[in-house]
This record gives sequence, C-alpha cells and structure tokens, in this order.
Amino acid sequence: MRKFLLVPKLESPRKVSLLKIILIALLICVAIATVLMLKWKSEKPPVMGTWIWDTTTLAKDKGQMLAFAEEQGVNVIFLHIDRESKDFEPYRAFVEEAHGLGIEVEALGGDPSWGLTGYRQEIDSFIGWMVDYHSAVGEQAEFDGIHMDIEPYLLKEWERDREDAVSQWMDNVEYLVNRIRRDTSLRVSADLPFWIHKIPARANGNLGAWMIERLDRVVLMNYRNFAIGENGIIDNALPMIREGTRAGKPVIVGLETGPVKEGEHVTFYGKGISSLHRQMRLSHLSLRWHAGYRGFSIHDYKSWKEVLESSLQ
Repeated sequence: MRKFLLVPKLESPRKVSLLKIILIALLICVAIATVLMLKWKSEKPPVMGTWIWDTTTLAKDKGQMLAFAEEQGVNVIFLHIDRESKDFEPYRAFVEEAHGLGIEVEALGGDPSWGLTGYRQEIDSFIGWMVDYHSAVGEQAEFDGIHMDIEPYLLKEWERDREDAVSQWMDNVEYLVNRIRRDTSLRVSADLPFWIHKIPARANGNLGAWMIERLDRVVLMNYRNFAIGENGIIDNALPMIREGTRAGKPVIVGLETGPVKEGEHVTFYGKGISSLHRQMRLSHLSLRWHAGYRGFSIHDYKSWKEVLESSLQ
C-alpha cells in the first residue's frame, strides 16, 4: 500500500499578514478602551444629577436616597415640591443633610399647563411656597435653585396652534424668571427637549437659544441609550450644547432609565447599569471639549436605583 506523507498546510503570506493586522487592531482597541476607562475614573463630569419625583416618603427614605446619591457621585438633586404640604420639616431635613454631603438641591416643579398664560397662578403658587419655605428655615436648608419641568408640547394647544403655544410658553418663562429674581436670589434651571432648537422663536431666533439666554442652566431631555451615531446621545445633544457655549451657559445632558412607550432606543431600562456607564463615558469624552457641556442627569432616582439593583442580581 502506498503511504502518503501528511504535510501541514501552510497559510499564505497574505492571510498571515491579514491576521496580524486584525490582531494589532484588536490590541489597539483594547488599549484605547483601557485609556478611556482610566480617563473616566480620573475625570468625572462636573455635574451628575438626578430627579426625585416621589417625595411622599421623604422623611422615611431620606437616608437611603442620599446614600444612593453619594455612592453614584450625584452632586445635584432636583427635588419635587408638594405645594399642598405646609410641613416644611421633611424638605428642611433633606436639603440640610444633602448640603452636608456636598450635594446641591433644586426645588422641582412644573406641569405642561404652566406653558399657558391662563395658568400663571400655578407659577405664583409655586414661587409663594418657596418664599414661605425660605422664610421658615435656616440658611443651611435653603434650596440652591428652582428647576422647572414645563412641557407644553404635550398639550392639544401645541397641535392646534403651535406658534401661539410657543409664544405663551416664552411669556410664562419670562414671567417666571422675573418673579424668581425679584423675590429670591435662586438659580433658575429647566428641563428642555433636545429638539427645542428646531422650533422658531420671536426675533428670528430659535427657541432653544432663547431659553438658554434667559435661564441660568438647562437640562436637555436627551433620552437615547447609545452615544455614537445618528440620533444618538452625542448627535442630539450637540446643537444645544453649542448654543450653551455661545451664550456662556451650562447644558446638562439628561438620560432615561425608566420604562417608556416611545421605544427601546429611548431608555436604559433593561439594558443594565454597565450599558449606562459605558454610553455616558463615550458621550462625556466627546462632549467635554465644548464649554457649554456640564455633565449628566439621570431620570430618575427610583428607576436608576432599580436598574442598578437588577444589574447586581
């Protein structure tokens, strides 16, 4: 019987060269990822915020809320105010303890109807509550600012006559800012949709630039769960961050962690905490070159906590 000598098949020089290129590329990617991780650890965003909407258990859950905030590096909390409550003690204790941890607290209020001039009494009621609160507490328990969440584009008036709805929104924001600056020395900030720069405003400008000019800082509701690419966090945030840079005003990028109806691309719900951290890191390293960019705010405390806890299970 004839015997055959089995000789190992040699890879072609071209194939070996391609494998080397792929290996080098992978090593470069690993090196870049390592550098980004180290940069993120050594260079945190200036602002890390969150919203707390449910304040019904504020007295009972204060310790847990602030412990979570401290663990996550939060340095500003938007704390919802119940204007029906004249019991200032839960708010006083929360703000005072937060300040002791180096965390700023802004009083959170708003409703889509606050964008209509016919509901201006709601704005007056909110500011009145704030004035009464500050008169009743010590300096350590004073809020650092007022944070508005007014979204009139959710109203039927927005669809019926957008130009008029925009005009009323502008009038109410101007009224609110003037009232606050007349009665208090508080910072005024607001949540705004990332697309607001696309809405025309009076005097041939855009509504995003107009809002930035009048407010002390804004939080962009930039709800996407991927940093890079069309319609991603960076792409959607840049127009308003550039407006902030031009005006010398800070823009904070808001991200969503709760369940939503608008689609999976909107939220980190179900994506895990590592995905949130990774996309924030990528966004930060791109946006940090713009003077108008100031960091992130995660919506909201309750959902963020749930995402973290589910990731640890």
